[in-house]
Amino acid sequence: MASPDNDVVFDRIMEMVGDDGPFQKRYNLIYNVLAVLVFGMTVVNILLVLTVPDHNCNVPGRELHNVTSVDRWRNLTLPRELNSRGESGFSSCRMYNLSKYPEGTTPDQWVFYPNETTSCLYGYEYDREYFDRTPVTEQDWVCEKELHPTNVFAFIRFGEVSGTFVLGQLGDRIGRLPVYLISLAMGALGRALAVFTAPHYGLFTLLAFVGSFASNTGFQSPLIVAMEISKDENRASLSMWQLGGWTVGICVAPMILWWCRDWVWLLLGTSLPLLVFYCLPQYNIESPRWLAGQGRYPECIRMLRKIAKVNGKRFDMTVEELQEKAPRKEFEKMYGIVSLFSGSHMAKLTSLLLVGWICNTIPTFTLLLLSTQMGGNPFMNFFWQGAIELPAYLCGQVLCDRIGRRWTNSVAFLCNALSCIPVIFIIHHPGTELFASIFAVVIKFFVCVTYFALYLQSFEVYPTLLRQTGTSFGIIVANIFGALGPYIVFLGTSFDIRLPFVVLMLIGLLGFVTSIFLPETLYQKLPDTMDEGRRFGKNQRFWTMPSRPAAERAQSPGEVEKLNQS
Repeated sequence: MASPDNDVVFDRIMEMVGDDGPFQKRYNLIYNVLAVLVFGMTVVNILLVLTVPDHNCNVPGRELHNVTSVDRWRNLTLPRELNSRGESGFSSCRMYNLSKYPEGTTPDQWVFYPNETTSCLYGYEYDREYFDRTPVTEQDWVCEKELHPTNVFAFIRFGEVSGTFVLGQLGDRIGRLPVYLISLAMGALGRALAVFTAPHYGLFTLLAFVGSFASNTGFQSPLIVAMEISKDENRASLSMWQLGGWTVGICVAPMILWWCRDWVWLLLGTSLPLLVFYCLPQYNIESPRWLAGQGRYPECIRMLRKIAKVNGKRFDMTVEELQEKAPRKEFEKMYGIVSLFSGSHMAKLTSLLLVGWICNTIPTFTLLLLSTQMGGNPFMNFFWQGAIELPAYLCGQVLCDRIGRRWTNSVAFLCNALSCIPVIFIIHHPGTELFASIFAVVIKFFVCVTYFALYLQSFEVYPTLLRQTGTSFGIIVANIFGALGPYIVFLGTSFDIRLPFVVLMLIGLLGFVTSIFLPETLYQKLPDTMDEGRRFGKNQRFWTMPSRPAAERAQSPGEVEKLNQS
């Protein structure tokens, strides 16, 4: 790890070329807002097009038997059963066996018994109110193939995990820019090529995996570059701007599908625009701080001059001067994942954080998938699930700075669990789809608050040498368990729509119990060494609220000086 003095020197160099000028603003707008907006659409477009619409068996012969009413024909040919919402309706996957009656008989003579059904012999009829064409309706991924979309969702999750592990490490090895360009290509081509492969389920699943492989690095790489070329006090706002771009993206995607009604145009229209961001080389730079740390001084000088030119700064530093002022970083011994469990106290903190991440990630993915299966307009359900994220993050930021990370996290988990209870009780009653959707949005709000608090806690609990490793490890493990989300949704769509909310309630309670035993990190000195990490928060009292240190509460510089002297 670089010495503090070396980082301070590079901060001074960034001040020379401008660390809060037009270049930073344009870079942030292009890559952390607009590109993230498109990337957000790319992440969720596959979730939208795999929505399973209401369907029934297609039974031919209505005209042959002179039955003019579609409803009467369905009553004659389709058995009734309770759906996952507890409503009586026509069977989705069974039909009466018409071979019992010869062609000359009239429908008035037909009498079928419950055991005289068969699977859909002539294909399916789909509810076309919201979708004209999706891979599900084109390839009949229903009934005997109903696990096909669920398995694709699981592969998407494993793709995100694998990509975070592989490309996350490559970002520190080959640079942020190459990893970002790889992410753009994989996101665009993985989704675009998928439109040609729906008849080949294995290839379609593989491309869904490829399209999601670089999802996380598509967000992380430009944010890291932006933070490394900006002054410290702007870094929190950079993250919030990116969250804004993400929120707009996942809200716009369902509106596009609602408008075009065709999955092919959605995937092409929301993924291929990623390639546009290859066309702005004057702003898409490598981090000069990373280049200097790797000893690549000529490239670093080129990046610094590019920034200085846009910012209207004069920068005449030579390669030799840069090498002298910011010598190549010397790294201390790197600690691996095993170090996260060194000592009983650190092992406890790591375990609690891992459970917290799991309890946050499973509901996040489950609610997004479930939003299209809850009845009512699936596009608006998905829209509100996305739109609630930004106000939730803003609320999380305020609460974390007022009452602390621990209480914000634990109370939000508890509210998450309690918000599931009304849904469990009302969702089986006809006409309650709107109220169920509103409560689902409330649940998502508290899930996003826990995400904000967890991210801060993960960053602040671990010592400096383990900070990135610990945070990344938590997210990777949580994404692995997040693959359970599609199967939780499957319980709701195939058995009882209440079951996913029962599971989410139990997960919220588990998150509440575990998060309340994490130490408070607000106003605490962050641990630097392994020894400090093993002792961090050990002596904190349980029933306390975080308080600002006396030096920060002082009202004047004189008071601060007096406190420092004492």
